[in-house]
Amino acid sequence: MDPDPGMDSTDPVRAAAAVRDPARLRAVATVDEATVDAWCDDLVVSARAQLGTSAALVSIVERHGQRFPGACGLPPPWQRRRAAPLTHSFCQYVVGSRRPLVITDARRHPVLHDNAAIDDLGVVAYAGAPIVTDAGHVLGAFCAIDSVPRSWTGTELRQIAAYAARCGQRFSRPQPTDPGRPARPPVRQPSLTDTGPADHTPPSGRTAPLDPATLVPGFRIDGRPPIRMSRDEVVFGGRFHAEAATIKIRITDTAEARARFAHRIQVYAAFGPTPPPVVAGAYRWSDNDRFLILSGGPGTMLQTREEPDRALTSTHLRAVVAAAAQLSTWRPGREDAQMWQIDHHRMIDERHRAHTITDDEARRLHDLAQWCEPVRMFAHGALTMHCVKQLPSGRLTFTGFDRAGMYLPARDLATLYVTLPHDDHAGHQHILHRVIDVDALEPFTVNLFLAATPTANVLAGTTAAGRAAHWATFWHARNLAHRLLHRLTAD
Repeated sequence: MDPDPGMDSTDPVRAAAAVRDPARLRAVATVDEATVDAWCDDLVVSARAQLGTSAALVSIVERHGQRFPGACGLPPPWQRRRAAPLTHSFCQYVVGSRRPLVITDARRHPVLHDNAAIDDLGVVAYAGAPIVTDAGHVLGAFCAIDSVPRSWTGTELRQIAAYAARCGQRFSRPQPTDPGRPARPPVRQPSLTDTGPADHTPPSGRTAPLDPATLVPGFRIDGRPPIRMSRDEVVFGGRFHAEAATIKIRITDTAEARARFAHRIQVYAAFGPTPPPVVAGAYRWSDNDRFLILSGGPGTMLQTREEPDRALTSTHLRAVVAAAAQLSTWRPGREDAQMWQIDHHRMIDERHRAHTITDDEARRLHDLAQWCEPVRMFAHGALTMHCVKQLPSGRLTFTGFDRAGMYLPARDLATLYVTLPHDDHAGHQHILHRVIDVDALEPFTVNLFLAATPTANVLAGTTAAGRAAHWATFWHARNLAHRLLHRLTAD
């Protein structure tokens, strides 16, 4: 475990995903603290003396916190509690990267500088190595802590790695309960709100009320009520460590809502190292589960009403189309790009099974999609005028990204076309001219056909007038898609 700058992996999104991995949590649950705490305490006492550090810990990282089967040198009351929430955790990043984490001075670290462990636990210098079971699960970390800056030597880091390896071997073995030793009562982990079990979900399917001012470290709400609410989320405006920001909170606890929210976080996080050419919100923090914080100046939604606003549409459509074209020139990292490949053939088959497209249409769509397949471009995925804000500077910024990914070209142009009023001939002509200019008629046809074949719940919750307007736009787009499909795939 030699020092290596590349090992300093403190990606909050990756850490949150790894911490919440169900298989890892099942492995964590098998560690019987009552049978290993004395052994762990002996280990950390030896390590602290050998390394000459302020403290040493055996840390098991759980879903909402960390417990310390071995702890030596922590300040009160943490030494007595032998537990801390994830707001006080450096070890979660060891779980996320599966690699050692070496910090000389956390107060100067770009991610850890405001971690609560610095003030509350006295963590300034940190060196931790992953505790890995024989099955490959990272349970937590063995770490050494100093209350002053420290340059760790290669010898010290190898010693810490050796201690972590001993813990991994110990926790991999079955831990029978010692009948001669009284069971240790479960440690109650500190909660950020202290209001009850964090995993409780009401029978209604909606998660318990959340207050980001107390649940999310560093975020403060500017005012109430929330600035926006939808079926799946609520959005508050506020400040995150003195920076203007918004926080999105997932409020619907279904598998689909969780998947959409997790994907949105991945997209926003990917914008950080390789930002797109248009404003898309700056990722600041998330727990990859229910919270997402974005910074950026406040803007005005171009369209907030349910029915399309013709004035807004005609005024801003050209700018939105140009911005969407710019967004399509951006690509995520190579690994993410592969992960975000949209399966158009699966989408065609789903609509075919739902009897919303005919056998002949499905065959033609499969053929055309296969012909277009070699070219992929990033797209918002569900771009409408509702997804666009205008900043005080006049620039446009996009929101959403629930369905963003690598599509066949012209996906955003197709979704914009579908959502324009059916009699907005100038808007439709502008989009079609853009499609022809970039020679994307074939992929536009595939995207338009799929976008104009709505799922059953696409209009859920709208008014009668809203449903009528939406169906008119769908049928107009569907008729064009049908004509184009047959023209381009003539037998």
